[in-house]
Amino acid sequence: MTGKSGNRAESSRNFRSRIERRVIVCAAAAMVSALTVMQIAAAPAGTAPRHPLTSGSVWDSVFTLVQAGRGESTFRASCSNCHGDSLMGINDAPALRGPDFMKNWDGNTLSKLFNRINNDMPSDNPGSLTKQQVADVEAYLLKWNAFPPGSRELPAASESLTTIKILKAP
Repeated sequence: MTGKSGNRAESSRNFRSRIERRVIVCAAAAMVSALTVMQIAAAPAGTAPRHPLTSGSVWDSVFTLVQAGRGESTFRASCSNCHGDSLMGINDAPALRGPDFMKNWDGNTLSKLFNRINNDMPSDNPGSLTKQQVADVEAYLLKWNAFPPGSRELPAASESLTTIKILKAP
């Protein structure tokens, strides 16, 4: 009987040893996975939109929907009195969407539009918007003009927008 109980004890140790090895391997795999995810999250995106470092256009997904949402709030509070809730313009204020907007801005850079908003708007209190509010309003205008949103926000600095052109649909 001693032989059988000895085999059972050895078999039980082997079984526990296999379970412990599995636990260690699974824990190590989980740690490697977690570290990989952290490295990917911390690394710059390889397929990021082309702004602000290289030439591009508004078709390169240069704003986020969240940013456009913030821009809507600012627009409603500071711009809609003149440009209307539908951005079609009221009286002398120009339309900020559609063919009239494209007629005025096609071929220009986002930097030029940014500076126009930053320096001259709202017309009853020019220069009162922060640079972030200007970028957010610009994102809102891009959304209304059916340009595609992306995963990176439009920079709140005119100099970062000099290579991004407003262009009609390709």
